Amino acid sequence: MATPVYGKQFIRFAETGLVPDSVALEQFTLVKVDAAVVTEPPTLDLVVGAGEIFGVLQQDMPAVDADKATTLQRLGTVATSGLLLVSADGANLQPQREALKVDGQGRSSSAGAAVTGGATTPIVRQQVVIGGVAMALVSFN
Repeated sequence: MATPVYGKQFIRFAETGLVPDSVALEQFTLVKVDAAVVTEPPTLDLVVGAGEIFGVLQQDMPAVDADKATTLQRLGTVATSGLLLVSADGANLQPQREALKVDGQGRSSSAGAAVTGGATTPIVRQQVVIGGVAMALVSFN
């Protein structure tokens, strides 16, 4: 079976979230549900430290440029379970078998704070470099 360059990722479950126009989110960063905004699908926000995460955003979502804005909703795909790629802080890589920690930019970082996902602890399984970009493979239940 052929796989993409980042083919170590295995998504078991994914959901959709709404990204506000003013929010810019990068691919493979960790996101949470913004509980202050009640929408269906849920509104997403960047994880910036300890707490409960929703999952890993699977595409770049730049902030809306007012000159090019459309009336379409901005929907992001969020992987919530499986062996998932997470953007990593290249200067502070986490060791294997460590509970996932997140920095202020939604990335895996040994200098970050511990998080949970679905009341379980995501575990770092491997560090990988893809095209010079540091990533972590993390298991989510």
